[in-house]
Amino acid sequence: METPNFFSGQKKIMSFDFDSVKGLLNTDSDNSYFIDNLSLDRSLVSDYFKSILLGYNHIFISKLLKKYGESSNICLPLFNQWTEGKSMIDNLIIISHPDDAERICKKHIKKAPIFKSLLGTSIISTTDNDDWKEQRDKMNMAFLPNTSLKNTFSESVKRARDCSEVLKDRSDNYQQSVDMSDFFLNETQAQLQKAMFGFSDKFEEKSNKRIRDAFVGIGTEYLEEFSKTALKEAIQSQGPASKLFHSSNKPKDLEKALGNIILFAFAGHDTTGHTLSWLLYELCKHPEHKKRLIEEVDEYWRNNDGVENYETFNQLPFMTQCITETLRMWPALANGTYRELEKDDKITGLNGEKVLIKKGTYCQIINWTRHRNSELWGDDVNSFNPDREFKGSEIWDNKGFGHYNVSSERFSPFTYGPRNCLGKNFSQMEMRLILLNVFKDHDFSLDSEQEKTVDDPKYSGINLFTMGPQSVYDGLLGMFMNVHKRKSNL
Repeated sequence: METPNFFSGQKKIMSFDFDSVKGLLNTDSDNSYFIDNLSLDRSLVSDYFKSILLGYNHIFISKLLKKYGESSNICLPLFNQWTEGKSMIDNLIIISHPDDAERICKKHIKKAPIFKSLLGTSIISTTDNDDWKEQRDKMNMAFLPNTSLKNTFSESVKRARDCSEVLKDRSDNYQQSVDMSDFFLNETQAQLQKAMFGFSDKFEEKSNKRIRDAFVGIGTEYLEEFSKTALKEAIQSQGPASKLFHSSNKPKDLEKALGNIILFAFAGHDTTGHTLSWLLYELCKHPEHKKRLIEEVDEYWRNNDGVENYETFNQLPFMTQCITETLRMWPALANGTYRELEKDDKITGLNGEKVLIKKGTYCQIINWTRHRNSELWGDDVNSFNPDREFKGSEIWDNKGFGHYNVSSERFSPFTYGPRNCLGKNFSQMEMRLILLNVFKDHDFSLDSEQEKTVDDPKYSGINLFTMGPQSVYDGLLGMFMNVHKRKSNL
């Protein structure tokens, strides 16, 4: 069966007969089986696969949980080609119960092979725990907040300060709307390459748009070219991330290095870019919050003589609240993380009683459903409320810039330790720098077409590897806004 994937292109995906997937049920390609008190109808396999490829699986799962309970764990039949390109149907346990989410992540470190065909044995895709630990121990050095990240700060500042001119150019001197999704993704890719890798201006300018296009299925052949040329660039660059690749000259190391280069290029910019787009969207929907943030930004610049400082992000508590609430409402990692049980375990069933799950079962610890669970967050769960009462571990001391993984049983935007996001602190740093600089001279409003999405309950993001805003015009991703030159109060 020739089936499409995320890189197949929209035409092939839309023409695929999703009902044909049901033909694999009860064949040698079907590893799924009914688990009492957990499994739903196995005929859902086609609709579920369709929701994944079309980017609305977070909504598909949410609708099921509305029926069975927002905090329910459920078992769905997952059609996949995770192993050697074979078409299989496996059980996938969707973990939405807060008592199980963090425990499963910390107890079962082994990843499900979801990314193995694309990223080989990279740190995010390896299913060998020893291999993962070896890579993690090595890579941690590049992301230490008070050593490596502090040393990248000046490069991040340099790029962030270009934002004003870029916005002016993109808006044709404030005469036309700007796709802020593309703007933020461009800026976070540039931040990654120039600050974390130390790549040359020439390489960043040549590769930035091409690699971002490849990640959304346009010119996907560039992925292989990019991985090889970026590795060569890394070997001759001195950024903290580049140094991780300086000894990648053995065949085994080379395969791993190429996978990690692609991973860094994608995860190192995409999640941050989407978070900034969703944040600006919510601020434009709620001008009272936008006004309050701009006032805090102006106060920051006055207090620091117009100079960004790594040690002064604690002066931005409301920005931290806005970022945290955006990570809750619009988690770029809406799918969360996928694990393979390393031994038998028990989780909460549909009737509240414990269910035994066998070793080797795939689990998805999903973020979207827990982050929008009214039982956990209250009746205003679908409203943007930066003043929401976050628990201590969910927000960095309600200040500006901390160095621990924000999480709780109901909240895991960077997933849980020990396999939490390596780049979480770099992401938090660059978001603050970009926001400080874009709001220094500008204000924003939704353009006329984007404005129509405000009261549209179906506007819930497009969820592929990560979840970004779906374009209201042609194209896959997009967030269109008017950019206004504002009179600074500095």
